[in-house]
Amino acid sequence: LHRRVTRAQAWDRAVEMLRLVRIPEPAQRAREYPHQLSGGMRQRAMIAIALACDPQVLIADEPTTALDVTIQAQILDLILQLQQQTGTSVLLITHDLGVVAETAQRVVVMYAGRKIEEATVEDLFEFPLHPYTHGLLGSIPHLAAISGAVAERLQEIPGMVPALSNLPPGCAFAARCDRADKTCRADVPPLVELRPDHIVACWHAGAAS
Repeated sequence: LHRRVTRAQAWDRAVEMLRLVRIPEPAQRAREYPHQLSGGMRQRAMIAIALACDPQVLIADEPTTALDVTIQAQILDLILQLQQQTGTSVLLITHDLGVVAETAQRVVVMYAGRKIEEATVEDLFEFPLHPYTHGLLGSIPHLAAISGAVAERLQEIPGMVPALSNLPPGCAFAARCDRADKTCRADVPPLVELRPDHIVACWHAGAAS
């Protein structure tokens, strides 16, 4: 626990943390091996470990990967409730835009290791400025399309993400962008504020639609 405590105190704290993340029979579970726990319980135990020292920030990197939909919802709900209960800030890393929409307050969009857009979650989904963000949002299946009410093909972003070890000059997204020109391929765009509290790194963000 990175604290000067006795073994008994460490044990009590471990059981307390398992109880905090809603693992049933925490004292018994604390004596079990990981393979004896379900996937959801293992994820809860990892959250308990991360919170044991009362951190100011909890970094949750794809916390719902490999979990079924029901367990995913439970884990996300748990993280949000723990954030409210403990006051710990949560940095959530995910590729699931549905999770972003439901849980985030502020969003940073990354591409090829660079921050390309940042805004509140409401503003980002309502007024995306970067072509890559447009592509991501266009790839989300809509309920009408899924139900068959509207025949709609999901959008896809052409091309491949460049290798981080060999990034091209200029904007890393230029090779996949239909708005790219010589400036995009030569110079890395700076982050600029085009809307209140909404920044973007794109030479042609004002033309994105």
